Amino acid sequence: MRGRSRAMSELLAAALFWLILLVPLGVFVQQLRRVRRGTRGRAKAIALFFSYAILPALCYGATFFLLVGVEALTGRALIGEGFARMLLPVVGFALAEVLLLGVIFAITASVLRRSV
Repeated sequence: MRGRSRAMSELLAAALFWLILLVPLGVFVQQLRRVRRGTRGRAKAIALFFSYAILPALCYGATFFLLVGVEALTGRALIGEGFARMLLPVVGFALAEVLLLGVIFAITASVLRRSV
């Protein structure tokens, strides 16, 4: 049973990692389309981009802390050591991605709005 829960938590980590990569790109495209159409202002689109794009990283960190809390309460390790060691690099990567895409989004939205 112990191996099964670790395998499930590692599958969850892998799924959340892909969400961390793909969700900000999808939000980027969605908000950029709305700015291009004129249905959303630049400032609101930038704020929504940051708030939606950061959610997967927050979910990843919250899942980690939830699994550690369950381990503290029950005494049984639910996460593998690899998952625990990857928390900071993955969250750091996610924050860097969101910040970089945010800067690119702000510049693109600004240029798009002027040309339309």
